[in-house]
Amino acid sequence: MGVERLSQNGRINYEDLFGEPEKKEGSPGILGAMPALEFVEGTLKESPYGKQKDILRAVDSEARRISVVGCNASGKDWTTARIVLWWVHRYSPAKAIVTGPTLRQVEDIVWNEVRGAHGKAVNKFQGKMFKRRYVIDEQTFALGFTSDSPYKILGFHSPNLLAVITEAHAVTDEYYRAVRRLNPSKLLLTGNPFRNSGVFYESHHRSRHLWETVQIGAHDTPNINEDEMDVPGLITLDDMNDYREEWGEDSSMYIGSVLGQFSEDLDEMVVPLSAARAAVERSLEPEGEIIVACDVARKGHDHTVVMRRQGGVARIVRRVRGYDTMEVSGILKSYCDEQKVNVLVIDDAGVGGGVTDRVKEVGLATARVEAFNGSNTAKRDDRFTNRNAEVWWAMRDFYMDGRLDTENDDNLIGQVSSRAYGMDSRGRIKLQSKREMADPPDEADALAMTFAPLHERPTFKMWV
Repeated sequence: MGVERLSQNGRINYEDLFGEPEKKEGSPGILGAMPALEFVEGTLKESPYGKQKDILRAVDSEARRISVVGCNASGKDWTTARIVLWWVHRYSPAKAIVTGPTLRQVEDIVWNEVRGAHGKAVNKFQGKMFKRRYVIDEQTFALGFTSDSPYKILGFHSPNLLAVITEAHAVTDEYYRAVRRLNPSKLLLTGNPFRNSGVFYESHHRSRHLWETVQIGAHDTPNINEDEMDVPGLITLDDMNDYREEWGEDSSMYIGSVLGQFSEDLDEMVVPLSAARAAVERSLEPEGEIIVACDVARKGHDHTVVMRRQGGVARIVRRVRGYDTMEVSGILKSYCDEQKVNVLVIDDAGVGGGVTDRVKEVGLATARVEAFNGSNTAKRDDRFTNRNAEVWWAMRDFYMDGRLDTENDDNLIGQVSSRAYGMDSRGRIKLQSKREMADPPDEADALAMTFAPLHERPTFKMWV
């Protein structure tokens, strides 16, 4: 059966999205008919492992659409780089474009691998390597780029066009359509299972019959699958064990990052994992008020976390354990006065009330102090069960709208992407209880509290 057409209920016509790529024409390049796998093993003298060989064979087959989903550090970008270099020497004329959601992914990761592969046999190649380009002549070249507008990527055409979308799970369907309008003769998508909708997700589900697919889990990789292997950059057994201990085997982060599988629960999280990871890759300029929030530890293994946010830029300032209220108060006063903070939000429930009282007693040079209690009635009582749900949803809006730039902190990423939400009997949003979570969401709570001073009423978006 073909894919369903776009109907009045708004279902996506994936058949139209995919279209038909151009057939390859022209003459062979300097590699002649050399297969991609032979190029890597023979010309570059490298040893791809099993799943990487599957990808190389797929791009060398009659398949015109290949979609690769994998765990973290599974060598997808390494393989992509070899394919790009092979393509522009296998066909003539030929073009290979590599695009993705962030410049860091395209330039620092994929194109860095292209340059590395080129260096393995530079004397055998006739082109010239640049920072994000490899040029043989005007009609035969490879190019890496990213764009915030899908319309800016139009214009690359060739009878032998390879189009690669890296981090495809983070690319919008509109962006994908723009790439498809180039009519590539071969289309390769690579990504992680961090989103349960869109073209990339459907390429491994409802539209799988249109794609040649490869799925990579940690157990497929050589550092784990083979005894005493040590391949730099690939996931290790220690990594797996660390992730298992931090996240739990049932968490969406573990299922996606380690097993390389799509988790059914991704759409039930307040912040999808794809959005949490996208915020790490994003680079924004701080602007507006400096808001600092402190989630005060209560007991045991909880941390006191101090978070700073200015506009969309959020960073962890301090993370301590075992400090009493006086010490925490001293940390807050010193930082707020030195940094000329505008607003200080303190978790006022329980032991945090003592910190609030002390900070107000000693006074702050520039910051006004706001006490926060997550169990209090929400400002939008018709939409949220309490203030905690309200500020978490305001934080979610920033994540989902692409307005947040966070540091690459596993605790923060894991916490914001593993807290579920539901509805109460009145149809209001309620958060998963902290008692039901594997670990206390200290960092995530601190970030969420930075949205407490917002004067505008939170928007209500159901990103499901």
